[in-house]
Amino acid sequence: MKRKIQTEIDREMVIAQIKRLDLKKTFTVEITEKRVRRTISQNNLYWLWLTCLSFETGNDRMKLHEYFKDEFIPAELFEMFGKVKSLKSTTGLNTVQFKYLLDHVQQFASSELAITLPDPEDHKWEEFYKYYVDKL
Repeated sequence: MKRKIQTEIDREMVIAQIKRLDLKKTFTVEITEKRVRRTISQNNLYWLWLTCLSFETGNDRMKLHEYFKDEFIPAELFEMFGKVKSLKSTTGLNTVQFKYLLDHVQQFASSELAITLPDPEDHKWEEFYKYYVDKL
């Protein structure tokens, strides 16, 4: 049996299930941390925001992408041919790391550019989405 443990109730239910096991039998229990890669919706949101910023500032989306990677993603250093190089990529980010990037892009847009980038839960989301989705 597999079970997600996200709340205290979930944890208590698993503990109760373990307590009910027949100890005349042998069981294996494995607990692993679920690490999810970034979701398509995070990626779509990011590129929609970049489209908005491109449209509003006149900057190219790919250049904005490079700017934000440089600003908000820690570099992975590697050595090749005797030289130390750095790599910054969004591809390997998990959902938590990608959320960090999104939060910083949203904050930057608001504080530095006076541009509001709404979340899908915001009341202005539908209007924002309809306006910029065709500009992707």
